[in-house]
Amino acid sequence: MTFDTRFTWEKLVLELKLLRNEDFGALVPLAVGINSVLWPNENVESCFRQIQFFGFDILKTCDGMKESERWETLRKFIFEEKAFQLSSVRVQDVCEEDVLMKSILDERAGHPLPVVFLVLHLAHFLDIPMALIQARHHFLLKWVRSGKTLYLDLYAEGRALNDQELIAMLNRSSSTLEAWSAKQLMVQYLELLMETFESSQSLSQLHMIYNLMLQIDDSNISVLGSRALLRQRLGFTRDALSDLKRYFSFVEKTHAPGELQQAWMELENTPEPPQRNLTDVLH
Repeated sequence: MTFDTRFTWEKLVLELKLLRNEDFGALVPLAVGINSVLWPNENVESCFRQIQFFGFDILKTCDGMKESERWETLRKFIFEEKAFQLSSVRVQDVCEEDVLMKSILDERAGHPLPVVFLVLHLAHFLDIPMALIQARHHFLLKWVRSGKTLYLDLYAEGRALNDQELIAMLNRSSSTLEAWSAKQLMVQYLELLMETFESSQSLSQLHMIYNLMLQIDDSNISVLGSRALLRQRLGFTRDALSDLKRYFSFVEKTHAPGELQQAWMELENTPEPPQRNLTDVLH
């Protein structure tokens, strides 16, 4: 995926739908695109310039190096030269600045997941094959090279774990060594944004995240129900009722959460408002 400073809703949705499992280099551009669509008046060109500069700078520095040397150079570049710091992952501690790519690039600090996106982006740029493994409460990168697999701890500035450290970590957290795909990581990022905006009560941004999640997976019943409640709260009566009709095509009314049953009864008895422009809902 190439950088483009002109992100529209339609372009972002298309890029998300075209994202392949192995497209780790596309995660940062998509995260910047999400930032741009959430706040269309905010200039994100500086994000693209910074990331492109990072790429060109590290590529020039690593010219002629072996793969192991390229990784060590990249690790120091991110955590020492650029001094990126990891913020807390506890839901109650995470704020919008921790998860949005523009703030992370400006402040050199953020939630581990978007920082992983940056690491994977630059590793892809340097032709270093890496992925994030499915370790609970940990952020471990898997790097397979020359028939050997190394596991790199993001909390230790990307340094490799020895066998004993890896086994101890896996035993403590009941984790696996299976890697997340790029598509799975993007879904996790959208879920992180969703939790953050729910906490901060940024309702317009939350609505757009619900929309993006349903564009990726229109059978996500939990998000569909949440969007229905949010649309009712925002006054999108017709659209909230439409969401609930779809929700109850999958879930029996008697088995649905009480708040959704209540919303259904309220909306059914509400006079139908005039038709809204679709862009009023999507954007």
